Amino acid sequence: MNETETETTERVSWHLPRLIIAWVVAAVFGVLITVLVDEARFQWLALAVGVSTLVTFALQLGTAQREGFISRLAFSISGSVVIIAVIDVIGTLIG
Repeated sequence: MNETETETTERVSWHLPRLIIAWVVAAVFGVLITVLVDEARFQWLALAVGVSTLVTFALQLGTAQREGFISRLAFSISGSVVIIAVIDVIGTLIG
């Protein structure tokens, strides 16, 4: 395997479209909760993190690729948490 094939394999192993899908799901949940929920927003945000974690897990299991699974899962979940937190902070500052 030459250097170009190795770089391509490493880039593809992250499955960027699946990461983006998980982050979009987290963003949608974050925006919906920030806009629609006034009371008990923290509980709803915790539920959004849980749902986005399950979505991430399902998307990453769907790749059927063992290499880098934990790294992809951790990166995707932490990105989802950051996205939900940023949306909530912006919503709190605006509202």
